[in-house]
Amino acid sequence: MFDITENQKIVFDEASLDGAKSIFITGDLIPRERSEERLCAGNIDGVFGNVLEHIQSCDAGITNLECAVTNGGEPIFKCGPNLKTRPETIPALVKAGFDVFALANNHSRDWGNDAFLETMKCITDAGAKYVGGGRDLKEASGALFFDVAGLRLAVFNSSMRQACDCTKDTPGSNPLNPPAMAAAISRVKDECDFLLVVIHDGKEYCPFPSQRVRENYRAFIDAGADAVIAHHPHVAQGFEEYNGKFIAYSLGNFHFYPRKANPPPYWRKSFSLKLFVNKHQVAAIEVVPHKINDDYCLELLEGEEKRSFLERISRLNSILEDDARCDHYFQSATLSCQNYMHFISLAVKQFEAGDYQDAEFKQNMFYFNHYLETMEHYDVILAQTLVNSHGRTLEAPADLDYFMTEQN
Repeated sequence: MFDITENQKIVFDEASLDGAKSIFITGDLIPRERSEERLCAGNIDGVFGNVLEHIQSCDAGITNLECAVTNGGEPIFKCGPNLKTRPETIPALVKAGFDVFALANNHSRDWGNDAFLETMKCITDAGAKYVGGGRDLKEASGALFFDVAGLRLAVFNSSMRQACDCTKDTPGSNPLNPPAMAAAISRVKDECDFLLVVIHDGKEYCPFPSQRVRENYRAFIDAGADAVIAHHPHVAQGFEEYNGKFIAYSLGNFHFYPRKANPPPYWRKSFSLKLFVNKHQVAAIEVVPHKINDDYCLELLEGEEKRSFLERISRLNSILEDDARCDHYFQSATLSCQNYMHFISLAVKQFEAGDYQDAEFKQNMFYFNHYLETMEHYDVILAQTLVNSHGRTLEAPADLDYFMTEQN
């Protein structure tokens, strides 16, 4: 178990640490509103604060750019908000130290195909690279190869299937296809010095990865990945060593400007990772815990706030040591998601009544279909039906509320 309560740096191989290359990897980044204005003015300190020194001290920086980059476009029809930022933010992000932008997520094509193509162009025009997105599926699903201080890196990036997906003929995000991803990893693992997989998946607001997520990420390691780093849940999850390789299940938000005036504490607090890598090896990791302060600037956690956060991650790490225990926590956490069964029940009742043209029925069926097609939601439905179909009462872990609500 990784206990980082007192020491946020874990060394796996002391001998190989000297000369290792460093990569700074973040969770979700969306430069909006106040952050957007500051970046457009070139004020990177006003957005990244004292986290900036950590980014710029590394040999490479990778972030999940979870929005379209455009001044135009038309919002696509989907669940959730349509997010975008102005093109002027990208040069500032590159100046801050980000070399690679992951585009496989559920907001990168929010403003249509042309805006997605513009996003890719803005990144390359700024001298950076993108991965996990493309003009079609072939481009989006391919590996990005690039040099990090003499080390040849290969990066794959994919997202759970959702409205921003590309197709064989249209641009967008690379949809997660686990067998195809594993095969692609196996094909290129000998063409690079280090193979990194970045995934956007997992149940939003849940600090525990589902069985499906754990099995997928471990399969990518078995196929030849040297590390798997993930995000999307908006809350930090734990990490583990698997078959000598490293998996982080969710970094949580990096800099995601909240859509509500008073977001929950977990929205603001999370961590980024420094990976210290050599040829097909993670020599060490360093957890960089941070928060978005009241001025919407990133700030490193300090003192008791930092210790408490690292203790929470350490406890999440311990849960990952036992798959049955992790499943128990995930199932218990998802039983509070009553809206799933509510929409499904309404849709079934209206279907049985034959109200096929009713606007409410069509809306409910849209959500029903979304739940079944988007795997983070399917995981919840499966967890709930597994518990209820066995006619048993699930006794929640005594400390579940600590993980679900105790985020301060």
